[in-house]
Amino acid sequence: MAPNERPGLHTVELGHGRPGMPLVLSHALGLDHRMWLPLAERLSAAHPVLLYDHRGHGHSGRPDGTWTMHDLVDDAAQIVESWGHGPVAFIGLSMGGMVGQGLAVRWPELVQGLVLANTVAAYGAEAQAGWQQRITKVKQSGMAAVAELVVERYLHVAFRSAHPEVADAVRRTVLDCDPLAYAINCSAVAQVNWLPELDRIACPTQVIAGALDMGATPEAARAIATAIPGAVLDVLADASHLSVAEAPADFERLVAALLSAAGSRTAFSAVR
Repeated sequence: MAPNERPGLHTVELGHGRPGMPLVLSHALGLDHRMWLPLAERLSAAHPVLLYDHRGHGHSGRPDGTWTMHDLVDDAAQIVESWGHGPVAFIGLSMGGMVGQGLAVRWPELVQGLVLANTVAAYGAEAQAGWQQRITKVKQSGMAAVAELVVERYLHVAFRSAHPEVADAVRRTVLDCDPLAYAINCSAVAQVNWLPELDRIACPTQVIAGALDMGATPEAARAIATAIPGAVLDVLADASHLSVAEAPADFERLVAALLSAAGSRTAFSAVR
């Protein structure tokens, strides 16, 4: 496979034939589509839902060479176009939220609604240096060198204590991740810079942050929501980074509100 060629991307479809707005869910760095399954199964009662694994994650392929955030965005566009149900409501968390920003900026015709959860539009120099340290650790010592760090950043201490099975599942998934692919994806994440282009996003947008999130902070979420015209920001008090697991009812409520807003806009456009 040539560098930057589209890899084989693993997808899972739920709710086939449902009449609701089609949904695509995009996962966090180091995890895979399974992080979405509890929410996706509930949403699929009314909506066709497509989950996928980012390149180098889960069951998706890892192309030769390196790649950038733009390549991850193009992967998402390929997913939506190949599915044939677009435009979709795109729900992305962490790295998936970065992909969602880029998809709405670069492929606006594919997106009719957007949920950006626990994500960042651009990093400062200090955060980029932290990413480089993580990349070095993984390249030198493999995923075991960062697995506990990831678990601690993704799930806050009280949630880990109450739900050790969720923490264990996150840990196992991270440990199973391909170290080289993880490092390349870390580099893509570290260099993200959608902030200057976010004012081009025209679809209804829900931004979600966790009050306890140390990486994708509420301040980073506020910067995104401020830059996107009409975006709505909600900060979940009892969540850190993996808010869909830590505060599932609140997360689902915000997704439902976004789908209602996007559906109303679609209906209005169809009448016009």
